[in-house]
Amino acid sequence: MSTIPKKNAQAIAWVQTRVPVWAAAGATIGVDAQQIGQLGALAGAAATALAEYDAAVAVARAKGEAYRDAVGTMRESAGGQVGRIRGFARTAPNPSAVYAAAQIPPPATPAPSPAPGTPEGFRISLEASGSLRFAFKAVHPAKVKGVTYLVQRQDTPQGPFQFFKLAKQRTFTDNSFPATSSTISYMVTAQTATKSGQPATVTVRYGGGNQGPVIVSQGPAVDTPAA
Repeated sequence: MSTIPKKNAQAIAWVQTRVPVWAAAGATIGVDAQQIGQLGALAGAAATALAEYDAAVAVARAKGEAYRDAVGTMRESAGGQVGRIRGFARTAPNPSAVYAAAQIPPPATPAPSPAPGTPEGFRISLEASGSLRFAFKAVHPAKVKGVTYLVQRQDTPQGPFQFFKLAKQRTFTDNSFPATSSTISYMVTAQTATKSGQPATVTVRYGGGNQGPVIVSQGPAVDTPAA
């Protein structure tokens, strides 16, 4: 461990405290009075330099804040002008000419958003009212927003899939399934305003007595559902 503190300000204070002590002790501690006097002068010069440095740092910090504020104000004003130019270009007969004259790039064409994911992990339960309630999972890409779920129903094994309902959440209820069929299939497709994901099907078997609804198959649909 160093006797003299490593931090400069602490080292200056340490030396300034000991200079008078060492000068008074003189021959008792084996030091030269002239050298101790020189050390005192060096400590004084270091203290003066430290004070000037601290003052300069304070000025630099103030100037740095003023600099950042000035640039921020400039950016805000320039951004407003860019917005005005872009607005003018949107209504101009030749937008490219406007951007060329202003020497700013035209807005980038947004990348097309990906299609939503495929429903999976279907679960079914029988409500007290006798309705079938379905819940499922669906993982979508990060940029996909505003997803709804198109639900189509196939009342007989060979029949067509027909529109049943549009679900806003990952769940839907069927209280109108036909009593004439013991097997019903549903096709669920995640969709946005512009794209549809790959549909998934889930087939349910149910019967009378104590036999509740059972999912007999589920997975991605092979064919695209009928409209």
